[in-house]
Amino acid sequence: MTNRPTYSQIKCLVEFLEQNPGIAKGLLRTTQAKLETKRKWASLATSLNSIGGANKDGQGWAKYWAEKKCRLKKQCAQLSSSMKRTGGGTVDNLPTLSALDKRVVAVMGGQEFGTGNSSLAVNPFPELPRSVGTEPQVVEEEVSHHDVMEMQFEQPVHVSPILGTSHSEIIPETIIPVTTPLPTTPLLSNYLPRRRRRSLTQRQDTVTMERFAMMEERRIEAEMTTAQALIQLSQQIGNIARAFTSIATAISDVARKMPES
Repeated sequence: MTNRPTYSQIKCLVEFLEQNPGIAKGLLRTTQAKLETKRKWASLATSLNSIGGANKDGQGWAKYWAEKKCRLKKQCAQLSSSMKRTGGGTVDNLPTLSALDKRVVAVMGGQEFGTGNSSLAVNPFPELPRSVGTEPQVVEEEVSHHDVMEMQFEQPVHVSPILGTSHSEIIPETIIPVTTPLPTTPLLSNYLPRRRRRSLTQRQDTVTMERFAMMEERRIEAEMTTAQALIQLSQQIGNIARAFTSIATAISDVARKMPES
């Protein structure tokens, strides 16, 4: 059996990439997304293998797509470079893009796929409102308020001169320190252990999710291995059944040819 995909298989692959542009561009990087991508490649492999031609598993078809994408990107870059040198013309010795190749280029971002011009690229991640960093601002505001209160209490109190019974006796201006206790506003250091605990909890959650993802991935691989083993067993049983049928036919032929007693 050949390992070269047929036109029908490539067409089915292109339709799959058009329906899943995130898989085509390799934008799905999270653990859950990787598991979902692996399932889709396995399902696609079953469909492509049933068409006839190349026979690959999900990983094999994903590798074929990665190699084809690399070759197509190089070809688009060469065509773009030659068009710039010739002022928009074409070069005869460079192969042109087929209809399926043009559909793939459209999925990969059009002209940006070959030229690498960042101004033509479409950002797949729209700008999100900033939600991270608000907590440190609150802490900073509380600390600043605490500093302001400390400055207010540390300022000395000035007492105006008091006039006595005589104009010549004047009590000089004195400074009376204020012994008001400091406010109980929490300092920045009080927030640090809480932030460390939150960071530790997040790391533990990430490790737990990764463990579950690895278990799920191993389960999928085990199911795929079991399915392949069942297919092989079914084929062997079919071969045995055909062998018994042949034996029964041979016995019947021998019985018919034997003379009647």
